[in-house]
Amino acid sequence: MLALLLVAALAAGTIALAHRLERLGDTLVVIGASVLGGLVFLLAHPEMSLIAPPRDDADQSCDADLPAEEPQAQTRVDRVTVAEARELLERSDVTFVDARPASAYAYAHIPGAMNLPAADAEGLLELQSLPIPPEGQVITYCDGGRCEQSDYLGTLLAERDVCQQVRVLEGGWQAWITAEGPMVSGTGRFGDGGGASSMSSSETPEEVQP
Repeated sequence: MLALLLVAALAAGTIALAHRLERLGDTLVVIGASVLGGLVFLLAHPEMSLIAPPRDDADQSCDADLPAEEPQAQTRVDRVTVAEARELLERSDVTFVDARPASAYAYAHIPGAMNLPAADAEGLLELQSLPIPPEGQVITYCDGGRCEQSDYLGTLLAERDVCQQVRVLEGGWQAWITAEGPMVSGTGRFGDGGGASSMSSSETPEEVQP
């Protein structure tokens, strides 16, 4: 009953307002009456909305019409700790692969590691195969942190079945030098260790003579 009285009052107000606005022109009268008339209609029909059209309760998701994405299988690359990696350093069937840029590799890297920058890895592997025995294993590393570069490179090598096992050095280069692991400096790619000089973790590359 209260709603009906309110609607009636608004309707009467609309008519009175229309008469008062006649002197201002027909267009303004029509617009004003239309707006107020719309408000009267919405009060009489509260189920209607100005924000969004009604829809079925069964379709409440805005992504309902989008095709479901199929999950993509990803190759799992295991981690290896610095302590484990140091024990494997002298083994001939284990190859360390440095995923950092060539400049970082030249500054200092793990002895015997070959440089395969993650940014160029896919293109380089199309041109040349890594000299890694199929029955051996690879340990990739980068600067550390989230190990995104070494993860990417390790996944790429694992998917290409370059060897029996591919793992990522946990903590990367930062973990290696924190643990005072051995280092060398010098350039080289794909196992080319020519010109590399050994240094201890307490030395800086500037102190190493090529």
